[in-house]
Amino acid sequence: MSNLLKYIDHLQKKNALDLAFYPLTSLEKAIEANHVITCKENDEVAGYLWYGSARSGFDITIYQACVDYSARRRHLGWSMVKELIDIGKAVNSLGIRLRCASSSEANEFWKLIGFYCTRVSDGGLKRSRKINHWRTDLVQPLFTLPAEDPSVKKIDERGYTKKAKTMPTGDRFSRNHY
Repeated sequence: MSNLLKYIDHLQKKNALDLAFYPLTSLEKAIEANHVITCKENDEVAGYLWYGSARSGFDITIYQACVDYSARRRHLGWSMVKELIDIGKAVNSLGIRLRCASSSEANEFWKLIGFYCTRVSDGGLKRSRKINHWRTDLVQPLFTLPAEDPSVKKIDERGYTKKAKTMPTGDRFSRNHY
């Protein structure tokens, strides 16, 4: 396992309430396809942004973005998004979109850097939260999607923490089975 993959796994575990779970094999393929942008602080990786295909006439999807808690509020997240914007503009992508849990502090970040919320959908039943759908346009669209106020509903940790405490180690959904 590469050092970058180990670091991403570490950040996913530390931020499990905010990030969706993705298997390490999917992340490994994204790294091999150069679909992961990283930021550094003091010559060490401090965050990552995992994105989908950048194609002309389509949106780029951000699957995950995370900056280490101790390195937040230092423009590292913005530098990764700016790099993705440059990639998108180079291939004439229409925009960038992502989904973000309503309980995540990252919603404030996406709004501050110019993304707008296009809709709010229901999240999973276990956490009982909403999902904000964020977007930014890279080219002037013919029609602009109406902006919506993002949800700020907090996560209901009761069912989530109860399940996590009773889950045996080595379960196929835990990272201990790799």
